[in-house]
Amino acid sequence: MRVASLDLLRGVAILGILPVNIAAFGLASVAYQNPLAIGPIGAADMWAWRIMHLLFDQRFMTIFCVMFGAGIALLAERPTRAGTSPSGRHYRRMAWLLALGMLHAYGVWFGDILANYAVCAMLIWPLRRLASGWLCAIAGALIMVPPLIMVGLALLMGFAPPEVASKMMMSWQPPPELVAEEIAAMRGSWLEQMPVRAANAALMQFGIFFMWALWRTTALMMLGIVLYRSGFLSAAWRPRTYALLAIVASAIGLALTGTGIVAAERAEFTGIAMVTTWMNWNYFGSLFGALGWGSAIMLLAQAGRPLRALYALEAVGRTSLSNYLLQSLICTLIFNGHGLGWFGHMTRVQLWGVVIAVWATQIGLTLLWLRVASVGPVEWAWRSLAAWRMVPLWRGAPA
Repeated sequence: MRVASLDLLRGVAILGILPVNIAAFGLASVAYQNPLAIGPIGAADMWAWRIMHLLFDQRFMTIFCVMFGAGIALLAERPTRAGTSPSGRHYRRMAWLLALGMLHAYGVWFGDILANYAVCAMLIWPLRRLASGWLCAIAGALIMVPPLIMVGLALLMGFAPPEVASKMMMSWQPPPELVAEEIAAMRGSWLEQMPVRAANAALMQFGIFFMWALWRTTALMMLGIVLYRSGFLSAAWRPRTYALLAIVASAIGLALTGTGIVAAERAEFTGIAMVTTWMNWNYFGSLFGALGWGSAIMLLAQAGRPLRALYALEAVGRTSLSNYLLQSLICTLIFNGHGLGWFGHMTRVQLWGVVIAVWATQIGLTLLWLRVASVGPVEWAWRSLAAWRMVPLWRGAPA
């Protein structure tokens, strides 16, 4: 049985990650985290970055992690076929998701999150029956690991020889010739892009994963189980509670992230200490920001069918895996050399135009697809492979 509020939240999260990822699709990879890495930008582009960072950065990724944890709780509740177990079903699904994520990362776009989610979901499955208090305590400890790592790096780099510190800073502010090489490669053929895509994917999966994603993702999935149990994700809380959370959490998130932006701009996005610590402001700000967004979306869910536009977002949520991969396919065809080759040609303001166009395309295609099918195409293939049998795809097909 589907829960409409979960589909709605998942749909908004899938669309909400694109304004963050679009810079990594269309610009040199370092521009994802440092808006000045590839040169000075105008006031309009700086505001485009500020809006993205204040309202979107890490917020919808956080929501998506929470939703993944809720999915684990839902899967554990569902009855299984004779001779199967929930654990076997879960690990088969995650193994196939891991394989899909690796294909996505190395074949389409380096910023894949599916492989990371599959590994983290495997790790927390044995903990799914823990009491909510224990899950919150473990999640609280895990979520503090990445900012402590960043503070530790700042302290270590303060004692590092200048040549070592300079080399480490190259990942934040690479020389122009390296940026030019990346842009040229991404405008080339699919094979010519492979060295850049593979190097960035490996950095994501073996560097950033162990420093940042493993701890935060695992913690948020645990919190997703707790929030599902509590009824928060089912829009079961009082509207007044959701409204208060939306206002207070959003205000705290904006204040924390805004403080980081002011500090970074004053330092002109340079300096070892700034690089290794300023992102902690948004690390915590995004947690509150995600809570604010989630609370507001639950208020919309409680409004029900009078808001007919919500159906389109629910439809995207029902096909979230397909839509996540569709974003990558559309954007790589727009920006990479095997498509239109617009990589590195657009400003941040222009990238927002691409975001809106991709949103409209995804929503339109999803609504058309669900007229004839009951699940997304990738969801259907994933479930069929995990069950090792063909599951129903078309509307009206026997279960």
